[in-house]
Amino acid sequence: MMRAFAEEAMKYGEYPQPLSSQPRHVTVLLNPAAAGGKGKSLYERYCAPLLHLAGIKVATVRTEHEGQAKDLMAIMENTSAVVVAGGDGTLSEVLTGLLRRSDKKEAVQRLPLGVLPLGDTNSATSAILGIKGNPKPRHLAEATMSIIHEIKRPLDVMEVTPIQPSDADGPPKPVYAASHLEWGAYRDARERNDAYWYWASLKRYMTYVFSSYKDLSWDCSADLEYSQPCSGCSRCRAVEKVEEVKKPEAPQRWWMAYLPRTKTFVAEDKEEIDYSNIINEECGILQKTSISNTCDVAVCTKNNHETADIPGYSLVLKMGPPDIGAFDFIKEGWSREWNKIKNYTSEITVGEITIQPLGETKNKKGEEREFNIDSESFEVRPMKIKALPNAVTIFAPNPSTLSPT
Repeated sequence: MMRAFAEEAMKYGEYPQPLSSQPRHVTVLLNPAAAGGKGKSLYERYCAPLLHLAGIKVATVRTEHEGQAKDLMAIMENTSAVVVAGGDGTLSEVLTGLLRRSDKKEAVQRLPLGVLPLGDTNSATSAILGIKGNPKPRHLAEATMSIIHEIKRPLDVMEVTPIQPSDADGPPKPVYAASHLEWGAYRDARERNDAYWYWASLKRYMTYVFSSYKDLSWDCSADLEYSQPCSGCSRCRAVEKVEEVKKPEAPQRWWMAYLPRTKTFVAEDKEEIDYSNIINEECGILQKTSISNTCDVAVCTKNNHETADIPGYSLVLKMGPPDIGAFDFIKEGWSREWNKIKNYTSEITVGEITIQPLGETKNKKGEEREFNIDSESFEVRPMKIKALPNAVTIFAPNPSTLSPT
């Protein structure tokens, strides 16, 4: 398998390039702790050789602590692409660092993202690449070839902004994620499975058994305020006319006449939509509701296998049953581990949602309850979540062209 991929990469590397073209340079942000500590060896075995054979200059940065990928993306320059070699958490850090930048519009165009699914949790990266189940070496090689062949498409993400009290210092800093936000007992049970290491491969199942009497009192009650999804109208998409500034042409030198002429391909501009003529009476109209006595809440983008059919400008709020017993809790937890399918009792499709937690935010030990944003942990706080369609550019085939794997 790797021989076939290597030969394909070598053909790309041997293709002649104009003298005036700059060699491609990608920066790989590698999480060596990914895949149970095997992330580095998997990357060096199935991904790095293909990039080198393709003639791409590769700079590999191994992250050493949480948040380092986010900090690096805030200052990333002098590279033609950034490759995320890790799981959902590393991808979320990269997205947050990129989209928090003051020059994010230019940075998003200048820095497309590649994804190599090497993490312990790959729900977002697997959905982006059309992978069902755990990523295999073939999936790593195919993801690398998408980077080599520059197969690009836009990626929808969600923005999670904490709602701070009026006396807080400075504006809140949003967090960006590609997949989902998860809050509740199943999340807590999964987070503590390493505590049952003595059960070896069964620890991911036994954590639900031991958590069945710890987390069933976990209450995700909250007040919700949400609006319906809108693809764009005169209310939410004001058209900004930006005057084009012509860049001064570079001075010509006499010796440039002897250089080979290169053909430049310019992408066609998409036809601009005039949203001022589009009327949507429901856009921005807030609806209020509440949830109570449930132990499981999630907010998902379309970058999940279960929600892949929703438009990119919408989110799905999912809620578990209001009352659940120990047997049903264990049964659902085991199903999530074995079948990789999460079952919920109700769903609401929204464009934007504000969540105000009402239940106790501390556990029995007095510790702050937490929720996950793409595998990163945050304290439970009031928050506003909205969808950002086509927020970044990513190296990946279009989902409609992918075959189930």
